[in-house]
Amino acid sequence: MLEICLEDPALVTVDAVRAAATEAGTEISVCGAFGPDRDVSHEDPDVRRAAGEYLRTCVDIAAAVGSENVSGPMYSATGKTRLLSDDERARQWGWAVEGLSAAGDYAAERGVGLAIEPLNRYETDLVNTNEQAVRLCRDIGRDNVGLLIDTFHMNIEEKDIGAAIREAGGFVRNLHACENDRGTPGSGHVEWDAVAAALSDIDYDGLVVIESFTPEIKEIARAVSLWRPVAPSSDALAGDGIRFLERLLRS
Repeated sequence: MLEICLEDPALVTVDAVRAAATEAGTEISVCGAFGPDRDVSHEDPDVRRAAGEYLRTCVDIAAAVGSENVSGPMYSATGKTRLLSDDERARQWGWAVEGLSAAGDYAAERGVGLAIEPLNRYETDLVNTNEQAVRLCRDIGRDNVGLLIDTFHMNIEEKDIGAAIREAGGFVRNLHACENDRGTPGSGHVEWDAVAAALSDIDYDGLVVIESFTPEIKEIARAVSLWRPVAPSSDALAGDGIRFLERLLRS
């Protein structure tokens, strides 16, 4: 399985992606990139409409390449961190529910799910924990809308990673297995035994994705604040991480 990020959907040719996946003998998963002009909870209705259009494009591409979900922090623009009043926060939440409900309906008609990703406090001010993300999913109330949970973000925000995964339970549609420094899984201090036990407890049988971040791709490195190498290369990070996760999850 290869997860592709639709930073610029205009650069993605569906036929080419399908052909490459077939040649490589792999499947495709789609995630979105949510910058300032792709914000479903923005005060400006024009920005919210643009975010909805982007999400529909992601869904269309996902359906065309056979991706089960569109994943990502689609409730807000990444990097939006503000101290808002309770009323302002409630309005932002309401816009997120409205926009993602519409996107969920559009996705359901095309056989695609949405997997909403909580981010740590330095990357968003709206959804930081699995508990908040589950509440958002319940407010959206669509069977095809669930969660992408990420061990990097949980390592920062959750008091107990295993308990947080169990709380997310049946909402989990995707998992990013990332080390505490975004390096190779198994090389840092994420509590991987607790992660594996919790995934077993919720009977999770979905994707386990490694994000092979390196500073070589400037746009992504800047977005995730990766200022130094955390592995010899993207291939080494992915390969070593896969071997670790296979041993962990099979045991």
